[in-house]
Amino acid sequence: MSCKFKVDIVPIVRIPNDERIQRLSAVFGEQFQRNPSFYVRVPGRVNIIGEHIDYCGYPVLPMALEQDIIIATGITDAAEINIRNVDSKYDEVNIEMYKINEIELEPDATGKPFWYNYVICGIKGALEYLKVSSNNILELNGLQMLVEGNIPPASGLSSSSALVSAACLSFLYAQNATLTKTEIASLCANCERYIGTQGGGMDQAIAFLAEKYSAQYITFNPLSASPVSLPEDASFVVAHSLAELNKAATNDFNRRVIECRLAAKIISVLESVSQDKKIITLSEVQNILGNSFDEMVSLVYKYLPKDLYTKEEVCSILNVTEPEMESSYLTPNTKHLTEFKLRQRALHVYEEAKRVEDFRNICKSGTMNGNGHTNGFNGSCQKNYDDTKETINILGQLMSDSHESLRKLYECSHSNLDRLVDLSKQMNIHSRLTGAGWGGCIVALCPKNETQKYIDYLIEHFYVNFCNIDKTKAKKYVFATTPNFGARILTDSNCTNNEEEV
Repeated sequence: MSCKFKVDIVPIVRIPNDERIQRLSAVFGEQFQRNPSFYVRVPGRVNIIGEHIDYCGYPVLPMALEQDIIIATGITDAAEINIRNVDSKYDEVNIEMYKINEIELEPDATGKPFWYNYVICGIKGALEYLKVSSNNILELNGLQMLVEGNIPPASGLSSSSALVSAACLSFLYAQNATLTKTEIASLCANCERYIGTQGGGMDQAIAFLAEKYSAQYITFNPLSASPVSLPEDASFVVAHSLAELNKAATNDFNRRVIECRLAAKIISVLESVSQDKKIITLSEVQNILGNSFDEMVSLVYKYLPKDLYTKEEVCSILNVTEPEMESSYLTPNTKHLTEFKLRQRALHVYEEAKRVEDFRNICKSGTMNGNGHTNGFNGSCQKNYDDTKETINILGQLMSDSHESLRKLYECSHSNLDRLVDLSKQMNIHSRLTGAGWGGCIVALCPKNETQKYIDYLIEHFYVNFCNIDKTKAKKYVFATTPNFGARILTDSNCTNNEEEV
């Protein structure tokens, strides 16, 4: 491996001497009769606020989790990729290098992607970045890859994106390629289109740009991140709803993406902003018009008054044929749709984007007065408020409002998520679904001195009484967390660029 000391590349650190790495190394030895050349660690994430707005071009506010995906990787001279999982229930896969570009990532019989498709996704994206064709693919190093992770799958905590990102980073590092954090985050976001998900890049951005002890305010076009200090007396609790949905297995996620596209296009056309067939996002419409969020909400009500729009109506407004609409704005798994909810989706996006700005400003400078404006303060909100609990409550209310919008306007909640949110309210704790929705987890903002009481309450009233789960087993589904650092490459060599311990 070549050493490149740059602060903006993924940190390369020494392999920690912990039981998890030792176990992974032992399994790798059993599988491949050798030691790994290096490890790659990519964290999961929890989005504090700003759901379903990244693909509309708006900033989000996630933080990295302690839970992660680790890939132990061996470099070989063989023109082959060998993919294994520490969990024996997952199939082994061996792929000849020259066939990777030709692989179509078909789902299983239930419509879900095979687990290893996410690994292949990352490798295909890396090959595209390296501009490797079938003619020169045999010049690359082969890989032996063993995957281990403790992010609950289909939980809304970005397990699939972490796996894609870890695979892409592993492959690039094995080929001595060096990308900046923003470059590889953008690359990995593009990788997921091989699975068919039209995401916005939040998951990959926080995976590589996260910093310990702070959330990240992530903006797009261009991609950047800035730390946001959270109240010191606040704790974030993540609770699994025990309902799972793989967003690549249905069109629910992509349907929302294209509904936002269509809403943005209609507003732009009726406001005489755009007449071409180019996709335009809701944030681009706002930027072009120079409007406030409140003004954009007014335009939504003005130009999208109906509850439901047919494909014929959308085509008429945009002055396009149905084939033109399908090719310009829809995805392969949404071309069959004939009805769209445009007003509801656009309202959520503009109002949620405003909530993100309010949340960030409160953490940065103060709280909000009765008129809905931020009171100015120098320093963090923690240092300037005697009543920290009130500040936490104001931030929490934004999270509660976010959940209501996701439940009613975006229609991506689930009865189990709503039950967890309602139980939280009984403890005077604010919470919201996090991730794409339709299952997965909630995230709650909780005063630190009430955290364990809140966790015990959810265990008793949701997991034990409602879900009939043993109390000991239930403890793995709900946990308190603090912001963690982003992706790391772990190696025993002297080629490290970061002194931080993992």
